[in-house]
Amino acid sequence: MKGIVFVKFNEFIEELWGIEFWDELLDDADLSSDGVYTTVGTYDDQELFSLITLIVEKKNISPKDAQFAFGKWVFKELYNIAPPGAHDFKDIFEFLHAVQNVIHVEVKKLNPDALLPEFEFLSETQNKLSFHYLSPRKLCFFCEGLVHGLAEHTGQEVKVYQSECEHEGDKRCVIVVEKV
Repeated sequence: MKGIVFVKFNEFIEELWGIEFWDELLDDADLSSDGVYTTVGTYDDQELFSLITLIVEKKNISPKDAQFAFGKWVFKELYNIAPPGAHDFKDIFEFLHAVQNVIHVEVKKLNPDALLPEFEFLSETQNKLSFHYLSPRKLCFFCEGLVHGLAEHTGQEVKVYQSECEHEGDKRCVIVVEKV
């Protein structure tokens, strides 16, 4: 996983619970990187999952809630560093299409080894969009949080849920976004 995710996760944790809690997580996690991250580095995915697991245990929250909260928080951070063209979309559905067709394409040009999720759009009406979230990392709850962060950014109210979820025993994750 690219270091930018870890750097932003560090910032998220420090903002929410303080630097002491971040240091406690690093001490308890015993990570191969020792929690020293750079935005351009690449780190083992398991480090993020280990940190999330510790947060779940220490703060008594669900993995879903932890991933969701980080996704919602980090949207604005990623938006601020998004490649050219990413800021041209004001509608939530247009932006979600742009993630797949513009943003991830540009990210791959800069970081060919980046393992990015893919969106396979399944259906779309004026007020409802569904897409298959494909990622070996299975961070669908993080993706839901990103969509909520996007909705806040665009000023659109949405309902986001999964009609199918691998964590619930389904064969895939299908995220549904409804404008309300």
